[in-house]
Amino acid sequence: MDEKDVRSYTVTTSVDCDTASSTDFVCYKSFTFLSLKRGEKDSAKAEEPSRLAIEAIEQHRTVQYLTRENHFIQKFDDGMRLIHSRNLQRGILQSLSYALTVSYTFLNFAIGYRYGVYLVSANVTSPFTIFQVIESLNSASPSLLAFGTYLPEYVRARVSAGLLFEMLRERPRIDNSSVDGKKLLLDGDISLNNVYFGYQVSGRKMILNDFSLKIERGKTTAIVGASGCGKSTVIQLLERFYDPIAGNINYDRECLRDLNLRYLRSQISLVGQQPTLFNYSIRENIGYGLEKITEDEIIAAAKQAHAHEFIIKMPEGYDTVVGERGNKLSGGQKQRIAIARAIVRKPKILILDEATSALDVESEKLVQEALERAKEGRTCVVIAHRLSTIRGADTVAVVKNGKVIEQGTHQKLLALGGEYANFVQKTLL
Repeated sequence: MDEKDVRSYTVTTSVDCDTASSTDFVCYKSFTFLSLKRGEKDSAKAEEPSRLAIEAIEQHRTVQYLTRENHFIQKFDDGMRLIHSRNLQRGILQSLSYALTVSYTFLNFAIGYRYGVYLVSANVTSPFTIFQVIESLNSASPSLLAFGTYLPEYVRARVSAGLLFEMLRERPRIDNSSVDGKKLLLDGDISLNNVYFGYQVSGRKMILNDFSLKIERGKTTAIVGASGCGKSTVIQLLERFYDPIAGNINYDRECLRDLNLRYLRSQISLVGQQPTLFNYSIRENIGYGLEKITEDEIIAAAKQAHAHEFIIKMPEGYDTVVGERGNKLSGGQKQRIAIARAIVRKPKILILDEATSALDVESEKLVQEALERAKEGRTCVVIAHRLSTIRGADTVAVVKNGKVIEQGTHQKLLALGGEYANFVQKTLL
């Protein structure tokens, strides 16, 4: 190749590179700008019909008795129509991107051929050199076409990855898996000292205001009060699902923040109003989370929870699968299995969050007997509104406006004639 060919090759190659890069730039910038601008909004809107469908199916009985089936169907249909419209718009953008890429690719060929003819006719270069440049364009064109084809997928993945990485960048304020902190073997004394707390979703409106309470080891403390006074929030703080904004919580005079959270929770059992059971066998649900558990321990816990009797009457006994969320069992049966699960962990502290409030009278009696057995020899914190649960407590703490306003035994508070006496009177009416 002589000097003239070298010069001409350089010129034509630069034309090749310029036109190819212009293709990438135009397609990328145009499509990316349009897609990213609405990608996050589309992702959020795409989740709405799914969330609505799951909610309607899970709460289908409520939907039926409220006769709101058509309402949910219409909302789902509206959501899907919006997604369909968005997908059509995205399809148009994708088609436009591909069309631009193909057009610019073949435009590159046209420019290359036309400019090559001009250079040959001007005796600036040889036909062989032009052939080399055209072949380089031909080799590059599949890549350019692929770029236009996969660009929409790249943009969509970029939006999804952006949301994922944003979530991964979030660091929990309370690290459940941390190995740091003191591993304290609990005796059972608990104290909440001048605690202030408000949930972020409520704009940090204070739920607990200067809340103070001492819970003695081996005794049962009942926390009572009107709905929204902060009773269940106390449980959230004791389990350290949240940290107080101000004040401190101590276990055996050790600050909760300084303790190893996993080790602490292994010594605490919680039985809530709506027990959570997994779609496993009864045996697996009772021993859930425990690596070393024997059959005898599971059966002993079930007997103590008044669950053994109904379990052995089932076709598969302890191997009976309870169904999703325990839907094959009654409310009382689920609650007794949850109590057995709490007992088998041999906790130092037992927390009961309105554990009998959703039960009928017969089931409540059985569950209450199971709870009385479970409380023996343990520190027990009870959130309750039924007198049958409160009467047996060693101490009753009355909460109003986020603070303890009365504290004492059932009889002492009745004699006081204050807020607790009014509460009992309303309960008996």
